[in-house]
Amino acid sequence: MTNAFTTLSSEEAGRLLQEQLKRWPLAEANYRALRSVETRSYDLGGFTIRTQYNPARIVSSGAKTDAKSIGKRPCFLCPHHLPKEQIKLSFKLQEEYLLLCNPYPIFTEHFTIPTVAHQPQEISSRLDDFLQISRRLDQYTLFYNGPKSGASAPDHAHFQAVSSYEMPLDEETEVAHASRENKLIETEEGSFSLLTHYARNGFVIRAKSLEQAKAFFRLLCDAINKGKEPDMNLFCRYRNEMWQIALILRKAHRPWQYAAQGEEQILTSPGAADMGGLFITPRREDFDKISVPVLRDIYGQVCCDDEQMEEFRDKIMANWHNIKNKP
Repeated sequence: MTNAFTTLSSEEAGRLLQEQLKRWPLAEANYRALRSVETRSYDLGGFTIRTQYNPARIVSSGAKTDAKSIGKRPCFLCPHHLPKEQIKLSFKLQEEYLLLCNPYPIFTEHFTIPTVAHQPQEISSRLDDFLQISRRLDQYTLFYNGPKSGASAPDHAHFQAVSSYEMPLDEETEVAHASRENKLIETEEGSFSLLTHYARNGFVIRAKSLEQAKAFFRLLCDAINKGKEPDMNLFCRYRNEMWQIALILRKAHRPWQYAAQGEEQILTSPGAADMGGLFITPRREDFDKISVPVLRDIYGQVCCDDEQMEEFRDKIMANWHNIKNKP
């Protein structure tokens, strides 16, 4: 279907999904199947990981993301490669994007938002767009998978918008938890906090303005990765005239279990949904293997531990003090 222009809103996204389900049997079947997927919840000591057995996600979990494999396949996010049944709504901020219904959903409402132009997955140059989209889609959680942190299309820039509160992270970061969220910086425009003892450690930014949100993000990148984007998963919600951003840092793309053979294999390629506390398993045998120790092991391999986070905290605070003390 040819592109139609959208001003982009939560209401328009909802209408798009309903219209798409009427026109695309594949999407309709997968959204219908999602209503009966099996889930289990695990308490990891005051916070929750919820597993989801979702066979349709084998497409994403099993995706080959090395440069050689990417070079051999057509980009499935480029407009001319999208299925003919897919409705494409276009909108423009600093760049031009498409709003698409994801035909292999994890969430009750699940959208993919790629750039129209084919360009690498990268957030720094389009952080302003990411935040603006979050404000327009204020009934959803927007997230970003870094190119080495769960993106199944690291060659094409894209975000995803999903139903809020289906990931435990949404609720768990709604209000600061004294045991896990340590506020480091507070200004009139927002705050910057350290998130630890959480299996998926990172930082939480709350900001009333775009400028403050971007300033805190630059502070983090400058301190821990010399200004470059670190490996991470990024989440954002806009509520009550404030952005709430959770940034989960990564030290690995996949755990050793992904490439293991036989009984030891668990086909998991953790992305933002998994970092949000919704652990996706496309195979029944993997769903049945999951336990608290297995979850702790997998997250421990791909996420930064408390000691690493303390080192990052010290670097960030040193940079912050240097900025504040400049004449």
